[in-house]
Amino acid sequence: MALTKIGDAGMPAGAVLQVVEAEFSTQTDISSTSYADSGLSVSITPTSSSSKILVITNVHGFINGTGFIGLNIVRGSTQIAEASKAVSFSDNSGDMSVLTKLDSPSTASSTTYKVQMKVSTATGTLRINQQDGGSRITVMEIAG
Repeated sequence: MALTKIGDAGMPAGAVLQVVEAEFSTQTDISSTSYADSGLSVSITPTSSSSKILVITNVHGFINGTGFIGLNIVRGSTQIAEASKAVSFSDNSGDMSVLTKLDSPSTASSTTYKVQMKVSTATGTLRINQQDGGSRITVMEIAG
């Protein structure tokens, strides 16, 4: 009998089946107090509908004001994780923000995860990728 997918090999629960990463390095301003797409997204096609997807984001944010920024991870259009006050900023400061989530999409179809950001209890404009290095999103399929 031929194996057609990694999942057919009987990988134990918790095994990493695949890893996909995307980088977004375009400098983008966000002035909205509602979540807006940051431009950072990645797609993965799970090998099984019982798989879980570990989402790891690493976002380089900067604000030319004070207060907090919000981070949001969405699968398609469904919110799966939020940090409404992810980072506190003083005037003209930047920071790298990390937000993770173990998701159960219950599908073997292509699935897109993206990062949204907003100005949360802050003044000024939020900017992603002001300095070198860019932002990343990594997804890992975990056997269920």
